[in-house]
Amino acid sequence: MSIAAATVFLAVATAVTCALPGVFLVLRRQSMLVDAMSHAVLPGVVIGAIVSGTTHSPWMIAAASAMGMIVVLGSEWLRRTGLIARGADQGLIFPALFAGGVILLSTSLKSVHICEDTVLTGDLNLMALPSEHVLVRGVNLGPQTALMLLGVFAVTAIFIACTYRVLSLATFDPVLARTMGLPVRTVDYTLMALVAVTVVVAFNAAGAILVVALVVVPPAVAVLFGNRLPVVIALSLVIAVISAVAGFWTAYVLDLPTAPLMAAVSGVLLVSAVAFVKIRSRARAKVRSSGRAAVSMSAGSKLSRR
Repeated sequence: MSIAAATVFLAVATAVTCALPGVFLVLRRQSMLVDAMSHAVLPGVVIGAIVSGTTHSPWMIAAASAMGMIVVLGSEWLRRTGLIARGADQGLIFPALFAGGVILLSTSLKSVHICEDTVLTGDLNLMALPSEHVLVRGVNLGPQTALMLLGVFAVTAIFIACTYRVLSLATFDPVLARTMGLPVRTVDYTLMALVAVTVVVAFNAAGAILVVALVVVPPAVAVLFGNRLPVVIALSLVIAVISAVAGFWTAYVLDLPTAPLMAAVSGVLLVSAVAFVKIRSRARAKVRSSGRAAVSMSAGSKLSRR
C-alpha cells in the first residue's frame, strides 16, 4: 500500500469513526463534551504510555478512556449538587485533567521529545508511514491506527443497531424513555464510553483539538438536510468521507498536514450548508408570500365584481 493510499485510508477511517457517535452528541446538544474528553484523555495517554511503553497498547486506551469518562461522571455529579452553574461543570474538570497530563509530560516523560502541535492536532501523515502498517503473511493491511479506528467504528455501529430504539427515543424525548422504563442511563453511559474510546484511538491522528471538528461538523451539516435519524446518520458518514478525501487532496496539493485540512474542509462545508439553507428558506418565504398576495388579489377582484 502506497503512502498516499494509506493516508487516504486513515483519513477516511478517522472521519467516519468520529462522525458516527457525533450524530447523537449533536442532536442532544452535547457537542462540547467531545472537547472536554479530548483534553481530559491526555493524562491517561501519558500514564498508559509510561506503563506499557507504547501509545498503541490496550492499557493506554483503557487509561485514557477512563479519564474521558471521569469528565462525564464528574460533570454529572457536579450538576446534581446544584452548586455549580450549568455549563461550568465540564470547564472545572477537564482543564485540571489536561493540566495533569501536561505536568506528567514535562516530568515523567521529559526525556522524550513530544511535539506540542502533535498533542493538539495529531499527525495523521506520520501514522500513515510504512513503519506504522500491519503486515499479515506479507499482506499489507494498512496503518495500525486505521485498523483500530475501523474496529471502534464496527463496535459503535453494532451498539447503535442493537440499542437504536432506546437511543433514538432518549435523544428526542428522554422523559418519555425513562417513563417507559427503558435502560436510558445504561445506554447513555455506554455511548459516552464509546465516544471516549473513539477520541482516544483518534488521538494520534487528530490530536486533542481537531478531533472535535471531526466529531461535530459532519453531523451538524447532516442535521441541516435530514429530517429522520437514519438519514442524518447516513449523511454524516457521507460528509465525513467527502471532507476526508477533499482534505487529503488539498493537503497533497498544498503540501500541508492532512488532519488540519480535513477540519478546514469540514468548516467550509458547514458554512456553505448554512448559507444554502438560508437562501433556500428566503426563496421559499418569497414564494409563499407571492402566493398569498396572488390569492388576496384574486379574492379582491371577485368581491369587486360582485
